[in-house]
Amino acid sequence: MVGRNRNQSRPTGGANGPTQFSSNVRLNHKFRFTAASAFNHALSPFDIVGALGSVGTVTNSTVACFVESFKVRKIEVWSSPASQGANTTVSLEWVGFGNSPNIEFSDTTLSVTKNAHVVTSPPQNSLCHFWQKGSDVTSLFTLVCPTNSIVDLSLDMILGDQEVSVNLITGLTTVVLGHIYYLALDRGNVGTNVLVPVSLNTTT
Repeated sequence: MVGRNRNQSRPTGGANGPTQFSSNVRLNHKFRFTAASAFNHALSPFDIVGALGSVGTVTNSTVACFVESFKVRKIEVWSSPASQGANTTVSLEWVGFGNSPNIEFSDTTLSVTKNAHVVTSPPQNSLCHFWQKGSDVTSLFTLVCPTNSIVDLSLDMILGDQEVSVNLITGLTTVVLGHIYYLALDRGNVGTNVLVPVSLNTTT
Protein backbone atom coordinates (compact mmCIF):
# COMPACT_ATOMS: atom_id res chain seq x y z
CA MET A 1 0.00 0.00 0.00
CA VAL A 2 1.40 3.37 -0.98
CA GLY A 3 1.47 5.92 1.85
CA ARG A 4 -0.09 9.39 1.53
CA ASN A 5 2.25 12.15 0.42
CA ARG A 6 2.51 14.67 3.25
CA ASN A 7 2.16 17.49 0.72
CA GLN A 8 -1.02 16.04 -0.73
CA SER A 9 -4.01 18.14 0.22
CA ARG A 10 -6.92 16.46 1.94
CA PRO A 11 -10.44 17.00 0.65
CA THR A 12 -12.41 19.48 2.74
CA GLY A 13 -15.86 18.66 1.41
CA GLY A 14 -18.17 15.77 1.97
CA ALA A 15 -18.91 13.03 -0.51
CA ASN A 16 -21.33 15.29 -2.39
CA GLY A 17 -19.32 18.52 -2.52
CA PRO A 18 -17.91 21.42 -0.46
CA THR A 19 -18.87 21.95 3.16
CA GLN A 20 -21.07 24.82 4.26
CA PHE A 21 -19.50 28.13 5.32
CA SER A 22 -20.55 31.39 6.93
CA SER A 23 -20.73 33.83 4.03
CA ASN A 24 -21.30 37.09 5.93
CA VAL A 25 -18.20 39.26 6.21
CA ARG A 26 -17.81 39.45 10.00
CA LEU A 27 -15.09 41.43 11.76
CA ASN A 28 -13.99 42.17 15.31
CA HIS A 29 -12.22 45.41 16.13
CA LYS A 30 -11.44 47.91 18.89
CA PHE A 31 -11.98 51.57 17.97
CA ARG A 32 -10.46 54.39 20.04
CA PHE A 33 -11.87 57.88 20.47
CA THR A 34 -10.76 61.01 22.32
CA ALA A 35 -13.16 63.59 23.75
CA ALA A 36 -12.55 67.05 22.27
CA SER A 37 -14.81 68.48 24.99
CA ALA A 38 -16.92 67.23 27.89
CA PHE A 39 -19.53 64.68 26.77
CA ASN A 40 -22.88 63.66 28.27
CA HIS A 41 -25.21 62.00 25.76
CA ALA A 42 -27.03 58.77 24.96
CA LEU A 43 -25.65 57.00 21.89
CA SER A 44 -27.66 54.98 19.37
CA PRO A 45 -26.81 52.34 16.74
CA PHE A 46 -26.96 55.10 14.11
CA ASP A 47 -24.24 56.99 16.00
CA ILE A 48 -22.03 53.93 16.23
CA VAL A 49 -22.41 52.70 12.65
CA GLY A 50 -20.92 55.91 11.22
CA ALA A 51 -17.81 55.43 13.33
CA LEU A 52 -17.27 51.94 11.88
CA GLY A 53 -16.43 53.15 8.39
CA SER A 54 -18.07 54.88 5.43
CA VAL A 55 -17.40 56.16 1.92
CA GLY A 56 -18.22 59.57 0.47
CA THR A 57 -21.20 59.49 -1.90
CA VAL A 58 -22.23 63.17 -2.17
CA THR A 59 -19.60 65.90 -2.19
CA ASN A 60 -19.48 67.88 1.07
CA SER A 61 -22.67 66.23 2.28
CA THR A 62 -23.15 62.46 2.54
CA VAL A 63 -21.39 59.20 3.36
CA ALA A 64 -22.63 55.61 3.03
CA CYS A 65 -21.80 53.27 5.92
CA PHE A 66 -20.15 49.87 5.42
CA VAL A 67 -21.60 48.04 8.41
CA GLU A 68 -25.13 46.66 8.50
CA SER A 69 -25.21 45.37 12.09
CA PHE A 70 -22.96 45.09 15.13
CA LYS A 71 -22.74 43.81 18.68
CA VAL A 72 -20.89 45.72 21.41
CA ARG A 73 -18.45 43.55 23.38
CA LYS A 74 -16.81 46.03 25.75
CA ILE A 75 -16.42 49.74 26.41
CA GLU A 76 -13.50 51.16 28.37
CA VAL A 77 -13.17 54.82 29.37
CA TRP A 78 -10.29 56.76 30.95
CA SER A 79 -10.62 60.37 32.07
CA SER A 80 -7.81 62.86 32.11
CA PRO A 81 -6.52 63.30 35.72
CA ALA A 82 -8.32 65.78 37.95
CA SER A 83 -6.83 69.23 38.48
CA GLN A 84 -5.58 70.23 41.94
CA GLY A 85 -8.53 70.63 44.31
CA ALA A 86 -11.06 69.16 41.88
CA ASN A 87 -12.47 65.77 40.91
CA THR A 88 -13.21 63.99 37.65
CA THR A 89 -15.93 61.40 36.94
CA VAL A 90 -16.62 59.02 34.08
CA SER A 91 -19.73 56.86 33.83
CA LEU A 92 -21.51 54.58 31.42
CA GLU A 93 -25.16 53.59 31.81
CA TRP A 94 -26.48 50.66 29.77
CA VAL A 95 -30.14 50.90 28.70
CA GLY A 96 -32.20 47.90 29.76
CA PHE A 97 -34.39 45.87 27.40
CA GLY A 98 -38.08 45.51 28.24
CA ASN A 99 -38.54 45.39 32.02
CA SER A 100 -34.80 45.13 32.71
CA PRO A 101 -33.34 48.13 34.57
CA ASN A 102 -30.68 50.48 33.32
CA ILE A 103 -27.29 49.55 34.81
CA GLU A 104 -24.67 52.26 35.41
CA PHE A 105 -20.94 51.99 36.11
CA SER A 106 -19.07 55.03 37.43
CA ASP A 107 -15.65 56.03 38.75
CA THR A 108 -14.29 59.28 40.24
CA THR A 109 -10.76 60.46 40.84
CA LEU A 110 -9.46 63.17 43.17
CA SER A 111 -5.87 62.59 42.10
CA VAL A 112 -3.79 64.69 39.71
CA THR A 113 -1.87 61.52 38.76
CA LYS A 114 -4.63 58.89 38.50
CA ASN A 115 -7.39 58.60 35.90
CA ALA A 116 -11.01 57.81 36.58
CA HIS A 117 -11.50 54.50 34.77
CA VAL A 118 -14.51 52.38 33.79
CA VAL A 119 -14.42 49.07 31.89
CA THR A 120 -17.69 47.27 31.30
CA SER A 121 -19.46 44.83 28.98
CA PRO A 122 -23.19 44.92 28.19
CA PRO A 123 -25.14 43.32 31.05
CA GLN A 124 -27.49 40.47 30.25
CA ASN A 125 -30.86 41.80 29.04
CA SER A 126 -29.49 45.23 28.22
CA LEU A 127 -30.14 46.42 24.65
CA CYS A 128 -26.43 46.17 23.86
CA HIS A 129 -26.46 42.50 24.86
CA PHE A 130 -28.15 41.90 21.47
CA TRP A 131 -27.13 42.53 17.86
CA GLN A 132 -28.07 46.00 16.61
CA LYS A 133 -29.15 47.30 13.20
CA GLY A 134 -27.17 50.37 12.21
CA SER A 135 -30.28 52.25 11.09
CA ASP A 136 -31.85 52.26 14.58
CA VAL A 137 -31.88 55.48 16.65
CA THR A 138 -32.87 53.85 19.97
CA SER A 139 -30.59 54.84 22.86
CA LEU A 140 -28.15 52.03 23.75
CA PHE A 141 -26.13 53.65 26.54
CA THR A 142 -25.34 57.04 28.05
CA LEU A 143 -21.70 58.08 28.29
CA VAL A 144 -20.44 60.83 30.60
CA CYS A 145 -16.80 61.90 30.43
CA PRO A 146 -14.73 65.11 30.64
CA THR A 147 -12.54 66.75 28.01
CA ASN A 148 -9.54 64.66 26.85
CA SER A 149 -11.06 61.36 27.96
CA ILE A 150 -10.19 58.23 25.98
CA VAL A 151 -12.98 55.83 24.95
CA ASP A 152 -12.30 52.32 23.59
CA LEU A 153 -15.19 50.56 21.85
CA SER A 154 -14.75 46.82 21.13
CA LEU A 155 -17.37 45.09 18.98
CA ASP A 156 -18.27 42.53 16.34
CA MET A 157 -19.65 43.83 13.07
CA ILE A 158 -21.18 42.42 9.90
CA LEU A 159 -20.68 44.27 6.63
CA GLY A 160 -23.70 45.01 4.48
CA ASP A 161 -24.35 42.49 1.71
CA GLN A 162 -28.06 42.80 0.99
CA GLU A 163 -29.80 44.47 -1.92
CA VAL A 164 -31.20 47.24 0.27
CA SER A 165 -30.24 50.85 0.86
CA VAL A 166 -27.21 51.28 3.10
CA ASN A 167 -27.20 53.66 6.06
CA LEU A 168 -26.53 57.21 4.87
CA ILE A 169 -25.28 60.01 7.12
CA THR A 170 -25.95 63.47 5.71
CA GLY A 171 -25.21 67.06 6.67
CA LEU A 172 -21.43 66.71 6.62
CA THR A 173 -19.41 69.73 5.53
CA THR A 174 -16.30 68.09 4.07
CA VAL A 175 -16.71 64.94 1.95
CA VAL A 176 -14.77 63.83 -1.14
CA LEU A 177 -16.41 61.25 -3.40
CA GLY A 178 -14.96 57.77 -2.92
CA HIS A 179 -12.86 58.70 0.13
CA ILE A 180 -13.06 56.60 3.29
CA TYR A 181 -14.12 58.22 6.56
CA TYR A 182 -14.57 57.05 10.15
CA LEU A 183 -16.91 59.55 11.79
CA ALA A 184 -16.97 60.75 15.38
CA LEU A 185 -18.80 58.30 17.64
CA ASP A 186 -21.49 60.92 18.29
CA ARG A 187 -21.96 62.22 14.72
CA GLY A 188 -24.77 60.04 13.35
CA ASN A 189 -27.76 60.71 15.61
CA VAL A 190 -26.50 63.12 18.29
CA GLY A 191 -25.10 65.27 15.47
CA THR A 192 -21.97 66.50 17.24
CA ASN A 193 -18.29 65.73 16.68
CA VAL A 194 -16.92 65.40 20.22
CA LEU A 195 -15.72 61.76 20.36
CA VAL A 196 -13.14 61.90 17.57
CA PRO A 197 -11.58 58.67 16.23
CA VAL A 198 -7.88 58.17 16.96
CA SER A 199 -5.49 57.42 14.04
CA LEU A 200 -8.29 56.99 11.47
CA ASN A 201 -9.29 59.35 8.66
CA THR A 202 -12.35 61.36 9.70
CA THR A 203 -14.45 64.35 8.69
CA THR A 204 -17.14 66.63 10.10
